[in-house]
Amino acid sequence: MSELASESSAMNAWNDLVSAALLGTQRRRIDPAGLPAAVRPLVAGAPEEALLRSAAVLANYRRAGHVPARPEARLPVAERDGRPLVPAAARRRLLRIPADLLGEWLQAVHEKGMRVPPEHLPALAEAARTRPALRPPLAAVAGPAGSWLGERNPAWAFLVSVAAEADRVWAYGGPLQRREWLDRTLSADPAAARTALSSTWAREPAGDRAEFLAVVGRHLDPADEPFLENALDDRAGQVRESAAELLARLPGSRLAGRMRERAGRLVQRDGERLAVALPDPDDAALLRDTGGVRHPAELLRRIVGATPLNHWAQDGTPEQVLARPVTGCDPGVLRAGWTLAAGRQRDAAWGAAVLAAADPASIDGTVTEMVRLLPAALHRPAVGVLAAKLSPHAMASAVTLLPQPWSPELGAAVLDWLAAHPGNRGLGGAARAAGRTVPTGCLRHPIATAPLPVGAAPWWRELATTLTFRREMHEELDT
Repeated sequence: MSELASESSAMNAWNDLVSAALLGTQRRRIDPAGLPAAVRPLVAGAPEEALLRSAAVLANYRRAGHVPARPEARLPVAERDGRPLVPAAARRRLLRIPADLLGEWLQAVHEKGMRVPPEHLPALAEAARTRPALRPPLAAVAGPAGSWLGERNPAWAFLVSVAAEADRVWAYGGPLQRREWLDRTLSADPAAARTALSSTWAREPAGDRAEFLAVVGRHLDPADEPFLENALDDRAGQVRESAAELLARLPGSRLAGRMRERAGRLVQRDGERLAVALPDPDDAALLRDTGGVRHPAELLRRIVGATPLNHWAQDGTPEQVLARPVTGCDPGVLRAGWTLAAGRQRDAAWGAAVLAAADPASIDGTVTEMVRLLPAALHRPAVGVLAAKLSPHAMASAVTLLPQPWSPELGAAVLDWLAAHPGNRGLGGAARAAGRTVPTGCLRHPIATAPLPVGAAPWWRELATTLTFRREMHEELDT
């Protein structure tokens, strides 16, 4: 009891000193009687001196009264990782690698079967905490040491082995952890993922339901149709619209069949023309299939965008269909629908036709998406088609919209186009996109290896530096 009383007395005395320091010694005097008996004889002099001396002595008095903490049980040691460390040159580069190239470096380390030095893992984990795209490659190269860290810091739980956490993440994880779990499980065990999602769907917040559908979209399968068909009746508009979008990507779905029937009624052949009747914006069944949109032209675009492309074979080849005159609506509405359908259904013939027929003013991300549909051998001609239609400034914007990853043919074509405009200062955005997106087979392009052209715009040197940095980054992992 006497020890507790002494500790309480010291705490009260310390609080009194703090009050005197805040209020001033003229308003709050130090009462020596309130100090522990062992301290009182050491305090004397003017009030200001007494305050400072009391604080100094009492601070040591309180500190001396603490018993050193006993060490807890020793932490377990991380399992041994038999993979080799990255070479010394790669370790040095890690300290100066740009943030937007870190994911590429981590993926390359993983593909080489190497690991990063454990002393760098905390900094890398902190970077991945705010950049989810870094998490899978970092977890792969971190290995057992990463799992050890993740088990001790909840903010780095993404480093923990998937197998160790699989039973708990869906039930107890946060929204981001659950989306990552769903993404992985849809790849490894789609049936289990669908069962888990269905079991909690009704209890999920609307925002989470929409996010989960986005994950489902990355692994879309005809087996998802019943679940998505039910989601068309969801109480949240965002969820209904997402479900309609995903069903439209399944040409064999019931929704696609309903859209084919509507397209047949609304778009009919009239000689060489296509005669269009706009849909009824009050059609309840149509609103269900389109997420609730009510603008007639937008409804038509969505109907055409969800109609299987083979429906239009009766009207000719893709090139012929796109070239037909249109009555009853803006022809751009139909073309936008066909462009949307080509991207959803991954139809290369329609993709090539859309690119060739595209109006320069309408070239956007849905049009440049057509490049993804083409075989690699046609990527260079596709870049040529875009470059012929667009001004250099507009082409630079189109380059930033090209779907990733780029093939070697696409990367080389974009670099060649940039090299043909060395003095154009308006191509910086395209150059930055190309520098970070072209595959490794393009890193020795003449832009990076040839002398800087006279009068070259600033982006040329930046692009050459980025290509060289990336090339060296990969070469160091081979030493």
